[in-house]
Amino acid sequence: MANYQKLIPKFIGEECETQINPELMDGERLHIFVTHDETTFQSNDGQKSGWRPKNEQPLRKKGQDRSIHVSDFLTDTIGRLKLNEDDIDDTIPHEARVIINPGKNFDGWWNIDQLIDQIKTRTIPIFEKIHPGMIAVFAFDNSSSHAKLADDTLNAANMNLNPGGKQPIMRDTIFNGQIQSMVFPNDYPDKNLRGKPKGMKLILQECGLWDSGLKGFCGNKEASVENPRCCARHVLATQEDFLNQKPILQEVIEGLGHK
Repeated sequence: MANYQKLIPKFIGEECETQINPELMDGERLHIFVTHDETTFQSNDGQKSGWRPKNEQPLRKKGQDRSIHVSDFLTDTIGRLKLNEDDIDDTIPHEARVIINPGKNFDGWWNIDQLIDQIKTRTIPIFEKIHPGMIAVFAFDNSSSHAKLADDTLNAANMNLNPGGKQPIMRDTIFNGQIQSMVFPNDYPDKNLRGKPKGMKLILQECGLWDSGLKGFCGNKEASVENPRCCARHVLATQEDFLNQKPILQEVIEGLGHK
């Protein structure tokens, strides 16, 4: 975040009503801080008053009752991310906010896929309409769902030592400037392995990192300092391409030109 401070506007005044933009160098673009605002309300929240006949004791409902989940985005510039009357465009939603009634028999449960759809179809189109040419810098809380990796992310923990078997098909990577596929080619001599995952052993062999007798997994969460080559999983997991994998939320936002 510190890297963006010189590109983000400041706000002064008793109510921070005056926006002061930084002086930008050639090629620099104004960055706007965008925060995710997420909460869940219950139907019986905050019911401290109500109507009742005189001298009758109040009967409060038990439990929390129905839920309302709200996912919204806020900016320093305009508050809630939404279009005003002058900006309304029928080709995009009027506001970034999404409200659902969570539950098995209602709208289901809020998840990362719905958040990504909200960002792609609402948040960023509205941001770009209101702040043309500017860069959104997104901030989320540390919910585990926000750190979710894509299904095809390079992840040694999800790989088998040997080819095939139950393991996900992962994205291609780059080794020595060349594309390295994580699966066997469609013209591979063994027809049973065509399109199947190669496994850690073969990937390490292709990179010149395989040691004879190396086991698949040593059982420890992290490699020890004394023996960093304790197992194939830890050797592969410490390679630059595996270390540089990003959460799917970050990949989507950066893919759309924001941060």
